[in-house]
Amino acid sequence: MKKITLIVCAFISLTRFASGQANAVVDIDSLPSQGFKLNKGWRFYPADNPDYAQTNYNDKNWQPIDPSLPVPELPKAAQQGIFWMRIRLRINPALRPGASLVIVQSTALEIYLNGKLVGQRGTIDGELKTGRGFFDPKNPIELPLTNSSEQVLAIRVANQASLYYLNRYNQIVSAGIIFLNTPQLIRTNDEIYHLKYALVAGISILLFLAVLHIILFSYKAQNRGNLFFACYAICFAIYLFDAFLTFDLAYYADVMSYLGILGILFYVIGNLFGIKALYTLYKFIPGRTYKILIFICLTCFLTNVFIEGSKSYALWAVYVLGNGIQIWLTLKAIKHKKRGALFILTGFLISIIGIISLIHAGLNNELPDVLTVCMITLGPPLGISVFLGREFALDSQLLQLKLQQVEVLSAQALEQEIEKQQLLAKQNETLEQQVTARTAELNQSLVHLKATQTQLIQSEKMASLGELTAGIAHEIQNPLNFVNNFSELNAELVGEIKLEIEKGDLEEIKAIAIDIEENSKKINMHGKRAEGIVKGMLEHSRSASGQKEPTDINQLADEYLRMAYHGLKAKKQDFEAALITGFDERLQKANVVPQDIGRVLLNLFNNAFYAVNQKQKTRGADYKPEVSVSTSQENGQVIIKVTDNGIGIPDTIKEKILQPFFTTKPTGEGTGLGLSLSYDIIVKGHGGKINIESREGEGSEFIIDLPLN
Repeated sequence: MKKITLIVCAFISLTRFASGQANAVVDIDSLPSQGFKLNKGWRFYPADNPDYAQTNYNDKNWQPIDPSLPVPELPKAAQQGIFWMRIRLRINPALRPGASLVIVQSTALEIYLNGKLVGQRGTIDGELKTGRGFFDPKNPIELPLTNSSEQVLAIRVANQASLYYLNRYNQIVSAGIIFLNTPQLIRTNDEIYHLKYALVAGISILLFLAVLHIILFSYKAQNRGNLFFACYAICFAIYLFDAFLTFDLAYYADVMSYLGILGILFYVIGNLFGIKALYTLYKFIPGRTYKILIFICLTCFLTNVFIEGSKSYALWAVYVLGNGIQIWLTLKAIKHKKRGALFILTGFLISIIGIISLIHAGLNNELPDVLTVCMITLGPPLGISVFLGREFALDSQLLQLKLQQVEVLSAQALEQEIEKQQLLAKQNETLEQQVTARTAELNQSLVHLKATQTQLIQSEKMASLGELTAGIAHEIQNPLNFVNNFSELNAELVGEIKLEIEKGDLEEIKAIAIDIEENSKKINMHGKRAEGIVKGMLEHSRSASGQKEPTDINQLADEYLRMAYHGLKAKKQDFEAALITGFDERLQKANVVPQDIGRVLLNLFNNAFYAVNQKQKTRGADYKPEVSVSTSQENGQVIIKVTDNGIGIPDTIKEKILQPFFTTKPTGEGTGLGLSLSYDIIVKGHGGKINIESREGEGSEFIIDLPLN
């Protein structure tokens, strides 16, 4: 017997429903060629009672309902919780055998035929008054129709409250129609297989293109069009994968809703990446137009997901706007004679042809074929990919041409280089002769220079020795003056004591003897002082071997400060300066060459006294010359600071004053080797540091860092 298929598309939503006239019994005597549309005769009641499924239940007080109308026109009671729908059917006995029911709505349903449960979709929770819908229009529910003249079909419906806010959920349950014997509405496995095969092929091609252009971008990062196109291809691959997952439509309604939202999101993002790629490839500036487009696309996405009743219009707006702008950019590129733009335009035209084919299939309630799917999904990506591949190929050809030109230029350059080498060989022979002659002259000049340098160094040493000798002489002169004075005084006292002896005045003789004794003690004291000065200098002289030994830096600095001062004082009797010392009494002895460090200190003190003396010549009596020396110990280092309030060092010569033979003193007063030798002694001889801080017109400070060991 001929198989009969009864397909019910009952649309139950959260936001939209409509009411219409209901007949007591719906008669189905014949089958139109396009199927029987059953949208009248339904009644519904917003309550939950298992008795509503019984055939003898009186539903005359129930409200009529037309499940095929838009959802907003239905009563509020049908938008939440659980409700029942009932319809009475009188079907021609010839149409009863093999009847089945196909559900194309996603609310939770329980289907009762003549009081018996014959099938269900999803789950219904009677206590919470809610349900979780399951969308499966592919597999029909068999209807065991009886021989009774009337058949009572009752459906228990439960809305899924947790998805009320999603417009995408409403779009899944967007029809409520009963068809009779329309097998074209039930997709065959072969049709689905081929369509899925097309989707998998499209996903694979898009991912391959994405990887390919990511590699191209890695080779030429400045061409960001490859990167944008790769993102475009990945987004559309995800969109097709989402369609692949939901194609059977056998999913829970909430899962289908979120998968649909995810697919739409990547579709919108993919369009934006595609437009950005075209802007980059054509070297157009996006400007404000692209920002407005982003705003419109995101608005359409949110509208499609959340705003009730928008259905797929917002998505179509994104498609039309996105593809329209891409086509407009391509036509603009063609107008500007951008090479390869026709390839991209061809891809869009192929996609448009596929869209027309898709619309035609939808109007005829048919699934799109593999070619249609491929044309829609792969037309623009392949067009852009061909464009990018062609650009890469042209760049490669240009590179090959450049390489050939480089090879020609390299050959020419090689010939020129050979000629140059030959010319250079001849010139080198001449230069070698000239260099030999000049070298002999330079060697002679070098010998002369070394001799001159030796003389200058010796002069510097002699100058230092002279200053040191003057200081020592002045230091010894004081005790010698005392010795001479007291010796002369004792001689006079001896004459006086002789006179007093003749007079016989013993008391006066005793007084004179006491004076002679006191003077002798003073002569001895000052003699020992002179002996100490000589002994100290002899000790420093004995260290001239260059051997390091533990040395009291405080004592060394104090001695050379005074020697330098007295040396200048011996030359200029009217010179006066305040000597300030700040020695750290806890300072440990440093392992140094005393004579070398003494030379450094003497040089720094001489420079300091010279600076304050020069400043005194211009400032007069109001200026008080000061030279100070201080010591401290930090982190195993001895720090010696020599400070003056003299003329200072100009910034322009700070970097030069440590260079050999550089001096600011007039000719005959300095050799320019003092600071240079001091630098060598401190840095090279003792591993220390010497720093200079100075402000012109205010004074200078030389800071020496020496390791203790």
